[in-house]
Parts: sequence; structure tokens; C-alpha cells
Amino acid sequence: MRVFKACLLVIRRRMVMFATYFIIFIGVSIMLSQIGRQSYSSVFEESRPTFTVINRDKETTYTEKMMDFLKEHGTYVPLEDDLEVIQDARFNEAVSYILIIPEGFQDALKDEKPVRLLENKTQDSASGYQMSSYVNQYWGYIQTREKIEENPDREKIADEVSELLNSSVSVEKRQYLKTQPVSEGFKAQYQVAPYIILVICVLCITSIFLSFQRPDIRMRNLCAPLKPFTRLWQMGLGCACVGIVFWIILTVAGLFLYYDSVKDMDIRITGLILLNSFIMLLLAMAVSVLASLFVRDTNMQNAAANILALGLSFLGGAFVPISIMGDGVLKFARCLPVYWYEECLDEISGLTGFGMENLLPVWKCMGILLGFTIAVLCVTLAVNKQKSGAEESFGTTKTEIEM
Repeated sequence: MRVFKACLLVIRRRMVMFATYFIIFIGVSIMLSQIGRQSYSSVFEESRPTFTVINRDKETTYTEKMMDFLKEHGTYVPLEDDLEVIQDARFNEAVSYILIIPEGFQDALKDEKPVRLLENKTQDSASGYQMSSYVNQYWGYIQTREKIEENPDREKIADEVSELLNSSVSVEKRQYLKTQPVSEGFKAQYQVAPYIILVICVLCITSIFLSFQRPDIRMRNLCAPLKPFTRLWQMGLGCACVGIVFWIILTVAGLFLYYDSVKDMDIRITGLILLNSFIMLLLAMAVSVLASLFVRDTNMQNAAANILALGLSFLGGAFVPISIMGDGVLKFARCLPVYWYEECLDEISGLTGFGMENLLPVWKCMGILLGFTIAVLCVTLAVNKQKSGAEESFGTTKTEIEM
């Protein structure tokens, strides 16, 4: 097992570089876990946008009831009726919605052309439109009652409209699984996991192959009594051991960081997520072996690791959610293996049962990912066969014995 021990020795000498990548990834995972804990909550809470009401009309029961209604659904921020104050509040985002009731608005409710309310809300934000919807509903009901009644009792109308708008329905929440759903932090770590898996695998495996592809070492091995198959088998075993050990460390780190959420999850969902990442590891090792056939020095090694990892991860949806990608990008992304890894992760995270029809999309994505792995291995064998008989198989690396 001399070749196997030599592989481990090569990895040991590059351990500082591998540890640097891994520590950076763990740091990003901790940051994602904090973001996930702050943003994820299984309890429904109504958002309360900030708003301001500037009344240039007279104070009536209508305006009092409207203020009571809006304060139940938002946070009131008092402002002076001054243009500069209003502009400063909007510029500093102190309020999301400003309502100005112009003079004569309530007296013109029955007119054919009523006075319009003046609104200023945050663009491209749901909070401003939410408060605008409340205001339009309130005054819409008021205006309708004003028009259909000859002598409207404003206090009675205001009470009835407030009661109507404050009515609610009972909501029943059902959980089909007996466990908690996949936490956002835990899912986020495995969403970006293809990047670190690809980087570490490419760096590890190409380092091993670079050491054995030096012309002097290669010629010495060809003259050695060790059979080529035995040498390749031990090199493959060394690469596989390094990849599996790294995957175990990555898994343990993830379970440790998200223990509070993982302990409440169904063990079958956790197992499927880990199985999906292990298949991704197999693909990464296959891609790394293919890349090692073209890498000739450490500069090409670092370039190959970052280009492959970043390219496949970005286009596959590891950093950018698949849901916001354009149709043209999605058509290209479906030709990449990381896309099917991310698709499988989404399917697993959304499982509500473990029947055949529920698990079929999961097995389909995993099967496609395995298909990519087999295809890469076949290409690797074909390229290696073509290069092994060529003169360039001995490389162009300069050595101390070259004249």
C-alpha cells in the first residue's frame, strides 16, 4: 500500500490550504444559521407597517374610527403638516405610507366627483400597498353607505364599517409530518455545499495526480514491478478516502451547528439530504479525476478548482435561487448536475409524506445526478485512453535532470 500512503502524504502536506477553504465555509454557514434563525418562524405574525395621517379636513367620527382601525394594523408615526418634514421622513424611510385627507373630502363623499385622497407610499414594497388597501376599503364602505342612505347617521355607519373590517375568520393549521420542517439555516448550508465539495475534491485529487504525473516519477513507476492496475487502484482508494473523510467532517459540522433544528426533524428527511450530498460528492470526485488529466501545475489547479466550482454552483442555483432565474438560464442550468442537486434538495425539504408518489421526484433527481457521474467517468476513461498512448502523457514539467 505504498501508493496509498503516498497519496495521504500528499494530502497532509496541502492540509493548510484545504483547512482554509473549510474554515471559510464554516464561517459562512454560521452566518447563514444566524440569518435563518432570525428570519424563519413557524408562527404567523401580521406585519405592522409604519404610517402617517395628515388630516386637513375636519375631525369627525369617520376620521376617528379610521385612525383606530389603522392603528390596529400598523404603527402610527406622527408628523407635522410640513413639506420639508414629510420629505425628510420619506427620504429616511421613517414611514412606509403617508395619507393626506384634503379639505372638503368628507362633505364631498356623495358627489359624483368626490375629492381624492392624497397618498404617498414606498414603491415596490408590500407595506405601503397594504396600508393603502386598508384605507381604500374603509372609505369605500363609507362612501357606499353615504350614497344609499338619505340621512346617514355617521356615528352608526362608522361603527358598522369598523366592525365589518375588524371581522375575522378562524384559520386551522395542519401539519402532515410529525416533525418540524427543514430549517432555513440547515437547508442554506446544504444549498451552498456543492461549491465547497467541488473545490476541496478538485484540489485534493488533482494534487494527488500532479504528484504522480511528474515525468521522472511516471517513468520510474513504469519501470517498477508494481502493476499499473494496482497503482491506479491504490490511487483511487486514496482519493475516495480523502473525499469520504471530508464529507463526514462536513456532515458532522452541519449537524453540530443546527442540532437544535435537526433533532426535531424526521430522520428520513435528514437521511435523504445527506444521501443527496453524498451523491454530489461522487460527482465531484468524478469531475476532479477528469480535471486532473488536464492540470499540469498548481496555477492551473487553483484556476480549475475555482472555475469549475463557481461556474457550476452559480449556474446550478447554489448561490442564486432557481425561482428567480430567467427561462434562458434555466434551459442551460438543466444541463448541469448542480441544478438537479438543488432541485432534489427542494423536493426533500417540501416532503409531506413518504409514499412512492411523494418520493418519486426525489429519486428522479438523484438518478439524474448519478447519470451525470457515470457520464463524466466514461468521458474520463475515453480521454485517459487517448492521452496515455500519446507523447504528451509524460507531460512538459521541467525537472532537475532535464538538459
